[in-house]
Amino acid sequence: MFAIVLACGRYTGAASADPKQIYDQSTDALYNLDFNTAQHGYEALTHDYPDNPDYWNALASSIWLKITFDQQKLNLESFSGSSLGTKDSHDAVNPDDEKRLRDTVATAIAKADAMLKKNPKDIRALYAKGISNATLASFEATAKRSYMGAAGKAKTARDLHQQVLKLDPTFDDARMSVGAYNYVVGVVPPLLQLALRFVGVHGEGKDVGIEQLETAAAKGKTVSTDARMILVVIYNREKQYDQSLRLDNELHAKYPHNFLFELAKASTYAKMKKFDEAVRVYEQVLAKVQAKKDGYERLRQARVYYALGNTSIEGHDFEKAIDDFTHVVSANDGTANEKGNAYLWLGKLYDSKGDRSRAIQQYDAIQGLNCDDDLKDQALRYKRTPYKS
Repeated sequence: MFAIVLACGRYTGAASADPKQIYDQSTDALYNLDFNTAQHGYEALTHDYPDNPDYWNALASSIWLKITFDQQKLNLESFSGSSLGTKDSHDAVNPDDEKRLRDTVATAIAKADAMLKKNPKDIRALYAKGISNATLASFEATAKRSYMGAAGKAKTARDLHQQVLKLDPTFDDARMSVGAYNYVVGVVPPLLQLALRFVGVHGEGKDVGIEQLETAAAKGKTVSTDARMILVVIYNREKQYDQSLRLDNELHAKYPHNFLFELAKASTYAKMKKFDEAVRVYEQVLAKVQAKKDGYERLRQARVYYALGNTSIEGHDFEKAIDDFTHVVSANDGTANEKGNAYLWLGKLYDSKGDRSRAIQQYDAIQGLNCDDDLKDQALRYKRTPYKS
């Protein structure tokens, strides 16, 4: 898909390849959503440099991100609401993928521990062990929804990286996990904060967390992109939309094959009620999908049409919404819930136009889908009593 070729079979050993070049190419591939290329590169590094925990951590992060992507949780909407994910997200994890992730993290921790046995104040080893725990915390929270388990791992990562900062206050990469921890703990409901304090989980407040993440984004040597991606989510939650758009533009310029950045930009415009701008970006994305440009063919057309339909509804462009949702129900790559929601909106839109027979056709179509029962119940309700806008 991309010009970068990092298959393990292409490498004959450390002497024949520049590890920094391989690492940078693999990381570039990862942020461009080319997970296979990224993992091949990181695997080559773990093979040639088996005692370096950084390479094992990079491989673990790529495995976690691929799992989250496959669960359809790697998007702005998954982290913008009161609960993780969207209606089209799922929590299933391939047991082999989970084992591979946990084994890779365990290896990274073992390599870091071996370094710490020689020198308990080895900054590189302390940092690497913190990254390992941060990856596990992220996996537990996003993929498994095991929030208490995630809190414990996040606290361990925070503690390790605070040690790093005490030993070297200029090690700004360590501020990312500390800042993320402080923000998350700072925004949970007060009652939950109280419960977390009983198990030793407490932070310095969300504002401190944001400042630490901004420092990591600006000065971090290896985590700048990760910190910016976290800040995109945070700025949206904090309604600092201009800041979010600025980072989205920077990230997409650097990683043009990552359609998630462009989708996030459109979603942010919609939150700002700049619906024309949101539609413009979504249609720009759709054009790339259809032209198979920049790797956008990996993105489902129905997903983009569905986002367009919802944006058209919010912008009161109901005729366009009918067109958008009609594309969703006729697409061969739409999920059952996307189609169910699209049929429901079409039914309501036709009811609003006084076209009762076409509305009933849409409500009936939902019953044959393997979608959420709530969508079917709403369809039956509107079939009995016409929707009134």
